[in-house]
Amino acid sequence: MANPNILLVILDSVRAKNTSLHGYGERTTPFLESFTEEAEWYRQTRAPSIHSVASHASIFTGLHVTQHGVTKHESRLDPDATVWSMLSEQGYETGLFTPNVVVTESSNLAEPFDIVSGPRRDPKHRYFENALSPNDIEGHQTRAEYLSRCLKSGKPLRSAFNGLYFLADNTEEYDPEQESANGYIEEFINWTAEEDGPWAACLNFMDPHYPYKPVSGFESAGTEGLSEIHDSLSSPISKDVATSKQWWKLRAIESLYDDCIRQADAAVEKLVDELRARGELNDTLLVITSDHGDGFGEHSRVDPRVRAAYHSWGIHEVLTHVPLLVRHPDGSDSGTTDQLASLTQFPSVVEDTLNNERGSFAVEEYAFAATERLERPEIMLPAECKDRKQYGGPWRAVYEQDGDTVRKYATHGEAAATIHVRDAQVSYRVDDREAAGVVEDRYEHLESADVSDGETSDLETSVEDRLKGLGYIR
Repeated sequence: MANPNILLVILDSVRAKNTSLHGYGERTTPFLESFTEEAEWYRQTRAPSIHSVASHASIFTGLHVTQHGVTKHESRLDPDATVWSMLSEQGYETGLFTPNVVVTESSNLAEPFDIVSGPRRDPKHRYFENALSPNDIEGHQTRAEYLSRCLKSGKPLRSAFNGLYFLADNTEEYDPEQESANGYIEEFINWTAEEDGPWAACLNFMDPHYPYKPVSGFESAGTEGLSEIHDSLSSPISKDVATSKQWWKLRAIESLYDDCIRQADAAVEKLVDELRARGELNDTLLVITSDHGDGFGEHSRVDPRVRAAYHSWGIHEVLTHVPLLVRHPDGSDSGTTDQLASLTQFPSVVEDTLNNERGSFAVEEYAFAATERLERPEIMLPAECKDRKQYGGPWRAVYEQDGDTVRKYATHGEAAATIHVRDAQVSYRVDDREAAGVVEDRYEHLESADVSDGETSDLETSVEDRLKGLGYIR
């Protein structure tokens, strides 16, 4: 097929362990289960990192975290290194649809796209209605760039005042209802309807991301009290529980997280139904996955002193083992594989598809997962938090095929562990003697790709507020 459409759907923060697709006890992903009848299901897929900015950079470039070096919210990636720039050169119109402020505003990961939708801004953040406002500008803009726009707007003083008014009044918390997937699906469908040629898009749904607040119709019975527990945790929640040691609260609100996964699953069903109804599904490479999972107090097997919280630190399987379904154009391939897979294969799968070949997310030798977080635990965590250094990065993992299962080698400082992973529900620590050597040797073979353009010097106050509202430690 010539010029098939490309669609990457990222269910932000969804870990494989909590999907019924991967054997979870609650029915969280009924649609994804049914979709395996027409899509390839990779049961042993690993995200390249536990943090949105690093994981997205790897998915977009095909590079491992230590190769691209994009590890902070304010990191900048060379847009020419991404699969989206390659697709633009091939004549594709590209679009990004997401409320994820990490992707759209704090970093420059949205830069390669022709159109960017999100996060949504409340139109009240404008004092002069007939002048320019930050609401009118898509994507990340520095203050200098906005002032330059003001000077060219015809109403420079009023536009500049609107910018100040926006900063002063733009402190509202993330609104899960306003930013739910359905609104972005509608915008995406309207965009594709206007395109005459091939399109390529990334949809990142934040429904399962903290704060765990399912919209009406997806709340499970008896969760009213859990919502009170949820709201009693201050943001960032990982900092709260690491300091207070009230891990039971984190475990308690996992049911709300499950409801949010169910909400995202229903959104994917709506998206697929829309594409099918318009006759575009068979003209599209559709990849459905997640950028990382979330932790709810699970003890690290590498360093048992540390417990997984949110996706702030660690290299636990609940953070790296993610779902992956791939529907090729024409829907001719389906089936299940236990072969080790990595999301860094996305660009190569896209290239194979453009060449009318069947690309695979399976890796021939090793998969990698890494995070630098927390980079400065002694500063990012309060003094009341005991042993702050134990939360510091880097954390490293190397995966290899072990028969029908996966063997994981992981390190954190001087600590190391070898873990046998049967599936998303069952894994256990085994003989550790090889772990440190394997990780050191494999990472030594990963050369820097020189695609990081450093970091922005300063983030807007509104962006900082949104990051905090989404639970990130700053």
